[in-house]
Amino acid sequence: MKQRKYLLILSALLTNTAFAIENGQEVPSNKHQTIIYSTNNDCTGSLIAGSWVLTAQHCTKNNSNAITTFDGQHVSVKKRFNYKDSPYYNGKDIDIELWELNSTAKFNKITPISIIPEVSGEQAYIYGYGKTGNKLNKAPLTVVSQPNDESTTIKAHSLQYSGVLVGGDSGAPYINSKNELFAVHQGIDRDLYTATPINIAKDFILNAINGWSYPTQLTNVKGKQTITVQSLHENDVVDQAYTDGDVNIDTSLSTCLTGNISPFQTCTYVISSNGYEGSLILSPTETVSINLGKKDDSTGKDNTTSTVKPNTDDGSSGGGALNLTIILSLLLFAFSRRQFTR
Repeated sequence: MKQRKYLLILSALLTNTAFAIENGQEVPSNKHQTIIYSTNNDCTGSLIAGSWVLTAQHCTKNNSNAITTFDGQHVSVKKRFNYKDSPYYNGKDIDIELWELNSTAKFNKITPISIIPEVSGEQAYIYGYGKTGNKLNKAPLTVVSQPNDESTTIKAHSLQYSGVLVGGDSGAPYINSKNELFAVHQGIDRDLYTATPINIAKDFILNAINGWSYPTQLTNVKGKQTITVQSLHENDVVDQAYTDGDVNIDTSLSTCLTGNISPFQTCTYVISSNGYEGSLILSPTETVSINLGKKDDSTGKDNTTSTVKPNTDDGSSGGGALNLTIILSLLLFAFSRRQFTR
């Protein structure tokens, strides 16, 4: 009887604790730059826009005031957006939260969000830092159930000997075979992982962010490069991007320029660069930095100066035309004066 009580207590503790992957498959963190961890190492999360983190709602209890990125950047948390405090809360327990950061974090590729439910039998991976320090690990999953009237979570089964859970992985992303984030890790229920699917909280996410999910910084770009972005706007939007410095948009290859972009839709910009500094500017507050700090010393020019806007003048005036007019006027005046004095 006493042993059974201990087992029940242990089960309760496991169900309500944050977890992480121990003895899972270690993966290079620079290949998954959107995955971050709280500075106290109690939770994992995902960068889904330049200055936003998607994680589990119960991670707020750990009171982390900053995040740490794949390369050791520390970025402080400005504000937390709790699903329960949003206008979309309907009384159900949806374990998702957004953290707005005080500044943008540096990463070179987005992990798109998917609002399409994963069907039972679908294969995926969970990625987490947890108590493994700055080492990112992953473990394979198989989705076994979907949300219903009694539960807002999906459940997944972890393959045997693929890794065990330790403290620190709440908020970790579930990523499918298309490299899309489709759920946020919550905890475990007996021998199954539980997670909150993105499609349940999609309106909450759009309302809070209402902007682009985009990579913030690309390095060593020379020639053509494709940049994928995702609209997290509440409504359809159209492209308004422009460039600065040593960056040009290939309008014939960029899918973001072809029409309306719907919420959660991804599109691409194909840019070209000679290897020097420039920017792809999606909006006044959303910029992709390219080759930051690399100057073209051969020309003596600073490539960070703003792109010159097209001259809308029809060419009938200008510096050269004005100078010619002045010269002709002076000659005419001199000739008239000479004739008058005769």
